[in-house]
Amino acid sequence: MVRTVYSPEYCLQYLEQYASKEIFVIGLILGQSTAARENVIHLARTPDEKSSESASETSYVLDKIETKTLLNVSEAWVADHAKHVTRMLPGGMFVQGIFITSDEDIFEEPNSFSKVKSIVNHIYKAMNANQYMFGNCPYSNERLMLHMSTSTKVLTCKSIEVGAPAKSTMIKPVEWKFLPKPQQWQRLDCYYEFDDVYPVIVKKSGISVKQQFQQILESAHKTIESSIMFIDGELKDNSEVLESLFKKKKPKTNSKSVQQELPKSMNVSLFVPFENSLPETVEYLECDGSIHFSGVVSSSVFMYPKATVSETIAAVKQDIIRSLASRFTMHCDALIDDNLLPEEKVCFNEPPRRVLVPVGALYLCDYLFPGEAPAEALLSVRELLDLKITEADVICDVETPADTSEFDALDRDASSEELLATPQEASQFMYITGICFAMFVLIVSIIIHYYDGIVKVVSKVLSK
Repeated sequence: MVRTVYSPEYCLQYLEQYASKEIFVIGLILGQSTAARENVIHLARTPDEKSSESASETSYVLDKIETKTLLNVSEAWVADHAKHVTRMLPGGMFVQGIFITSDEDIFEEPNSFSKVKSIVNHIYKAMNANQYMFGNCPYSNERLMLHMSTSTKVLTCKSIEVGAPAKSTMIKPVEWKFLPKPQQWQRLDCYYEFDDVYPVIVKKSGISVKQQFQQILESAHKTIESSIMFIDGELKDNSEVLESLFKKKKPKTNSKSVQQELPKSMNVSLFVPFENSLPETVEYLECDGSIHFSGVVSSSVFMYPKATVSETIAAVKQDIIRSLASRFTMHCDALIDDNLLPEEKVCFNEPPRRVLVPVGALYLCDYLFPGEAPAEALLSVRELLDLKITEADVICDVETPADTSEFDALDRDASSEELLATPQEASQFMYITGICFAMFVLIVSIIIHYYDGIVKVVSKVLSK
């Protein structure tokens, strides 16, 4: 059976836009794969790689100089683009492959096809580097290769299995269908609160922020995977379809009105069973400090209405962990020094917060560091997704900036402790004070004991 992929019609216009200019373009195919259907949500052109003299390795700035041929493309550059875009995708959505507009037939020309296979395999390996990013779709290892000829405007799509030996690689045809109407999506919103304390053991080199974040991420992943999900306050059967859950709550009406109301959000709650919240083993450690990890992660997932509850559960859990992993990676990349010195008694780390950006009929996300304005998200969307949006389109209130009141109180306490004497200094002070007091008592005692004699001596001296 031929694999079928559904895409919004504006994706065809997007491809024709570049094909009509007769220029070479390579980019990413973003979408969602469920048992019911495979949907493409967006095509994102990969920015042209700038030379090392004018830009850093991860700088995504659209340059005027176009990459002329497929053979000039850097696999690492496209894979890096895929990693950055994956951070912006909600759970359940992945980079499903690549698209190319060029004059040559990439499926017939051996060197070109070899290059395409190398690119998709490089993306696959790069995505596997961090398991908590959920970069690769867990349901299939097949990746799409979409090509539009700049001369004939003919569109061809095929799939190839990644991660397999080169000799066993099979190329399969894919039927690509464009939808004249926007695809309906079921939105699910969740707010997951973290409030955990982790031990810190200080080494000679200091405390590695990255290692501490990795510890938090591993613990959060284990907890969330064991959680049970409720939709609109009810426990649903894993085999149920989202569309049927929505229709059960609606009064009987015509199908058109149901179609229009589908995007209504469903509320998701995750509960961790009590037995799963307890540690497997109890170990006593001598720790030098602790990390208080607290905050709320906002999660907005968009699912195909005919997706099952089990697929939705997986998407929501992926979204929360992917969001945490993205923030931690961005925060660590922005640090000047990964190590905190033992002298730093109190340290506050605030990873970037999540904002939503519109892409077609749904929302992807971006992250803003403390003090950054929504305009920063516009730049990311333009560079990574090749989209132009306005500042008013960015939804910034899904998460609020961190509350620093607890940190400020701890910082004041630490400053007060520094003003106080150390135990050694206090001991020396008490020792000297004791000696002085003893000498004073001794002198007073001598004066009292020999008071009469002292008075006679003083009188004789004064009478002379």
